[in-house]
Amino acid sequence: MRSKTHFAVFFLLITLSLQAADQKQGQQYYLKPDQTADLAAETKLNTAKQSCENWAIAAGLETMLQRQNVPLDQSFWVMRLNGGELCVDDTPSIDALKLVVNHDFVLDDGRHVRLEIQFEPGPPISVDPVIAGLKLQQVTLLLWRGHPYYLTGVTYDERIGRDGTRFFEVKEIRLANTYPKLPGVTFQKGRDDPAEIQGILSVSVVTK
Repeated sequence: MRSKTHFAVFFLLITLSLQAADQKQGQQYYLKPDQTADLAAETKLNTAKQSCENWAIAAGLETMLQRQNVPLDQSFWVMRLNGGELCVDDTPSIDALKLVVNHDFVLDDGRHVRLEIQFEPGPPISVDPVIAGLKLQQVTLLLWRGHPYYLTGVTYDERIGRDGTRFFEVKEIRLANTYPKLPGVTFQKGRDDPAEIQGILSVSVVTK
């Protein structure tokens, strides 16, 4: 219930802040409805070699790292997570992922890199980073109902004040499956339950 409450509080705070600004400054907001931000259609998103949750997470790690020039594939991550190329139906916990990912690695070309899991629990309370990341073509995973999906796009309303203040309200989140041969899905405000979103996952790379 905490994530659902945070989601509701976020939109309540937006409403209250808009009302307060209107009353205090006579602020008026220009509404730009149904704005979109999406990954490019040609973005390569690897799918799991086996339709198991541990492989799905590993495929996501493989994709996010490939886009940062770190060629550590999903088999590598499954071996580190499970000690062999096993099929596990439960999604690895964030703590388990951090134990195997948050390390220094020496790549085949001799580069030394530091990897670190970034995880924002629950539904996205601040949507600005989500929109900005998509516009920068950054790949992230959204964990929904215990399964990782690629976050590929959002539709949102944008409100712009006369002083340049901007507010965003997400209406739809578009997702691609990490399992092979399965269609994408959408999370829609008002239809789906925000409490079922476990969070947004990414991985950062620092070259040493």
